[in-house]
Amino acid sequence: MNKDTTRVHNDKDNVWQIAIHGTFDVENYGDLLFPIIAEAELARRLGAVNMHRFSYHRKSARKWPYAVTSLTELPALAHQMDATLIGGGFIIRFDKCVADGYLPPDPSIHHPTGYWLVPALMALQNGVPLIWNAPGMHCNEIPEWGRPLLALAVEHSPHVRVRDALTQKALQTLSAHADIKVLPDTAFGLAQVLDVHTPSAELRDIFRRYDLAGPYVVVHATQGLQSFLALWRSNSDVLAGVKLLVLPIGPVLGDHPSALGAPLDRAVTLPFWPSPLLLAELIAHSAGVVGHSYHLAISAIAFGLPVFCSADLEVGKFTALPAYGRVFQLRHDQTLDPQWLVDQLGRRPLSAATCQAVEQLREHWDQVARLIVSRRAAAPEVINRLWQFLPALLENMQGPQQAAVETPRPLAQATQPDWRSAYHRFKRLISRSTS
Repeated sequence: MNKDTTRVHNDKDNVWQIAIHGTFDVENYGDLLFPIIAEAELARRLGAVNMHRFSYHRKSARKWPYAVTSLTELPALAHQMDATLIGGGFIIRFDKCVADGYLPPDPSIHHPTGYWLVPALMALQNGVPLIWNAPGMHCNEIPEWGRPLLALAVEHSPHVRVRDALTQKALQTLSAHADIKVLPDTAFGLAQVLDVHTPSAELRDIFRRYDLAGPYVVVHATQGLQSFLALWRSNSDVLAGVKLLVLPIGPVLGDHPSALGAPLDRAVTLPFWPSPLLLAELIAHSAGVVGHSYHLAISAIAFGLPVFCSADLEVGKFTALPAYGRVFQLRHDQTLDPQWLVDQLGRRPLSAATCQAVEQLREHWDQVARLIVSRRAAAPEVINRLWQFLPALLENMQGPQQAAVETPRPLAQATQPDWRSAYHRFKRLISRSTS
């Protein structure tokens, strides 16, 4: 595995200003990791980097793993960025149920495209390099109204990388011009950011206070782990040398130790939710992980650890995981062999697929750094054409409602403007701008 990186020549006298967009304002391990990984990888290549983490809600570094800037401030800041990164994570979405109560602070910001698609369009408008940093869709639909806007965003980005083939297939239906490639989730590069051989002072303190010096398994504090819990409760003799560390991976999604039911023997819970890098360390120093979380699984894979996954490995984003090796399906109707489980535990050399993923990510960050330095971005002409056309589109969309009020119904049906025709003219305009 090649850990060398390409150092890009930096002619700037000041700090690079990099925007990254996602849901960094919620307690969810995977979402919080992306800016940390991006900052470390880009700083290694570019030197000093100021990472602007944009989400709906502002967060202070005093009470959060890092500062988060509210999207209400983006219109005033977008033109100052040297690059805009979208994702990763499951953020290419149009459904409203992102998380319970998760909504923009200003109702004028569209939900949920306000935290991913609108920033992408702003980057195009301001001539800022637009980077798709391996976001995913995970089987959700693209509504008809959103298709031309999303097509515009991906066609005019110099670097579109998505995290799975399902997302690639969905986006490729938008355009024959966009160059969309699959890239492993950037969390596969955790071992490049976190030195597992040098535990942090926080980790050493946890080991000391909670007696975790021996082998332990990280257990996702969520429902659906019945087969593993039954195994643990009925085979204490075989499993006596192993402890459990029960961790919420996404408290915003309802994770809590109580989801596992009655207390478990030799199980440790922490009185606080660890910061993302500390949580990653706890995973990296474990003997394996059990749970449903996608990024719990990826983190274990990145450090050569086994994954006992309760998610369906034949559906959506999880279909990519078995190829990396040592990813085992937990089924409700399956009785686990305790000795088999013990035999699987522990760190082993990375699989060929995992090493390839790490190399792909190295090339990704090298290319992103080069794009930032060259400031390769789309000319804002295409967005200017959008503004030129938008009033006509909106007027045509309003026409049917106004005509229905002012005109008798039979006549209105015959004469109302056809907003769908205007909409399709807009799509053709975007198509011509990329030819």
